[in-house]
Amino acid sequence: MQELMINQQGASEIYLNGRLICRFGVVSSQPETVDGYNPSGEPIAASQLAHVVFDNLEEQVLAVRFAVEPNLPDYPYLTPLNPVLKIQLNQDGRMSRNDSVSLGYVDITPIDYFKGGLFLILSFLHLVFYFSYRKEKANLYFGFFCLLTAVFYPLNASSFHYIHDLSARVHTQLVLSSLFVAYNAVLLIAVFKLLRCRRGLLYWVLMVVGVGLTVTPLLGDLIKTQASLGIIYSLLTNMESTRISLLSAMRGSRSSWTVAWGGVAYVVFVTGYVLNTALNTDPWQRVILEYLFSNLGVLSLPLSITLYLARDFARTSHSLEAKLLEVEQLSAKTVAQEQEKQLMLTQQNETLEQKVTERTAQLQHSLDTLKTTQAQLIQKEKMASLGELTAGIAHEIQNPLNFVNNFAEVSVEMADELQESLQQGDVTNVADLSTELRENMGYIVENGKRAASIVRSMLEHSRSSTGERRPTNLNELADEYLKLAYHGMRAQDPDFQVQLCTQFDGELKPVTIAPQDMGRVLLNLYNNAFYAVRQKQGQQMDYQPQVMVCTQQVNGHVELRVKDNGVGIPDSICDKVFQPFFTTKPTGQGTGLGLSLSYDIVTKGHNGEMTMESQEGQGTTVVVTI
Repeated sequence: MQELMINQQGASEIYLNGRLICRFGVVSSQPETVDGYNPSGEPIAASQLAHVVFDNLEEQVLAVRFAVEPNLPDYPYLTPLNPVLKIQLNQDGRMSRNDSVSLGYVDITPIDYFKGGLFLILSFLHLVFYFSYRKEKANLYFGFFCLLTAVFYPLNASSFHYIHDLSARVHTQLVLSSLFVAYNAVLLIAVFKLLRCRRGLLYWVLMVVGVGLTVTPLLGDLIKTQASLGIIYSLLTNMESTRISLLSAMRGSRSSWTVAWGGVAYVVFVTGYVLNTALNTDPWQRVILEYLFSNLGVLSLPLSITLYLARDFARTSHSLEAKLLEVEQLSAKTVAQEQEKQLMLTQQNETLEQKVTERTAQLQHSLDTLKTTQAQLIQKEKMASLGELTAGIAHEIQNPLNFVNNFAEVSVEMADELQESLQQGDVTNVADLSTELRENMGYIVENGKRAASIVRSMLEHSRSSTGERRPTNLNELADEYLKLAYHGMRAQDPDFQVQLCTQFDGELKPVTIAPQDMGRVLLNLYNNAFYAVRQKQGQQMDYQPQVMVCTQQVNGHVELRVKDNGVGIPDSICDKVFQPFFTTKPTGQGTGLGLSLSYDIVTKGHNGEMTMESQEGQGTTVVVTI
């Protein structure tokens, strides 16, 4: 039986005695159409060459047509990827161990897949540990290292045994090169995180070099020595991890010895690998020992770190169990103390309840007294406003009463004249006097109604409000109370003069309000404005006091503004003006309830808003929004 073993970095056609027996890839005289193929040194038995007929000749002619795929990057990674063709014809149908080694056919696929599965399990465990306890960052980095390693080894095995297209193999090797450097860099980060060591200059140099070596495969055939540099980088990072773990252990960290022994084992296995490669002359034995030392070296640090984390987790669990037992003992002690405290608290509560009952009675008495005093103050405020209103009404009612009195006297005289004309029979004069008398009586009726209306307003103001709301002309209400307030102020001070300005919205629709309550609000605002301008009038000689009242419709709401150019209010007390019993007037001139009651009527009684804008020395504007 005959057997062929082929390992090539190109495309080939193999002829025996002038006949084509097998073809690997596409051989062409045109370089751009050449497609390389490598069967990876796997044996091709005679059973696969059944169509081959061997001539009964003493000499057999084996011819090969070989072509190199152009533009293929020459990228060394573990096994040189040079354009080469290597064929071995085994006469007895079996390959010797040395033959298979010389051709590179040693199947390490099961070992690589085993390592990939092992690192995948470690990755899963450490990532689970990290997400369970995020403060231990070492689990995150070590889990990421194991994940990269779990991808590297199966991909490495597949690239040499299942990927035969040369271009695909080269690109796979580029990815493997980056993974190889990356997982070594991440391993170094995980060791530093695990041992909580200070990062020195060497650490940062290795990190920068690692990033560079990870990126350089993207440059393809421009980087010829990246594979060798990757192996050197792996040695440096693992040696640095070993050095750091030994230093940490010698400084007194007993748990660091677990990682340190893993580093020492790595150094031992690497040394054995180097000595075996240099001194062992048996190819088969050399390859077996190389694989043994390299795999044990690769696993030594990761397994030691896993053992360290497992022991740390177990130590933490034991510590938690001890603390839990201590907590249970303390809890039992606390329960006993709590029961004793509960007994004491029960006794104290009984005593406190008695004191609280006594104090509650005292507070209730004080509260009743306070309510009575508050009611008296509110009544005083109402009576004060009623007095001011009465003074204004008395002044306002004087005009219609004068008309009534005057026209009544004239009417009496005209009645006497009418009787005289009747006695004389002067019909014409009687008719004229009757007409004038009728007109005079009309004036008397008109002014009598005016006086009655003023009296009715006074009665409504003095009467307790029922809170009944009805559509009201706010312009008329504001104008009426403005006049009443002004006449009331004039009754107190006949020399008081102020310019009254009104800007009423003529299209303002009736507003549903409680007229009596809103009248009290307006009266308080007007009186405060008159007081402010009166105070400023006593301070400045060339001062013209002015009070302006405006109404307008704004975004579905009715807005009423009362503006004066009086003394204004300091910024320090602007936020207190609506508080009960707060007043800027001298003692005896104000109760401090006017604006407070007005604010409650607007906000609580009419669901509106009342705001104040004031500048000391310039004036004040109060805005009521309903």
